[in-house]
Amino acid sequence: MSGDAPPGWEEVFEGPCVQTEVLQAVLEANGLKPVTRQLEAVDLLPTVAFDRCRLYVTEIEATRARELLEEADRA
Repeated sequence: MSGDAPPGWEEVFEGPCVQTEVLQAVLEANGLKPVTRQLEAVDLLPTVAFDRCRLYVTEIEATRARELLEEADRA
């Protein structure tokens, strides 16, 4: 994942904003408090679509968040 995470936070997902919103809802439904950042054009390479977001959780929640995201990916 990216090294752009704020101190004390870890990036657990980067992808299309629609998918990020769904995964944020999954994490919130499981008691986590994720934060989403929509990337701006200056953050992206010209070949990457502009509809990109990153999902962050606190370092303490990161392991649980990754487990939940893996489960959601299998579903």
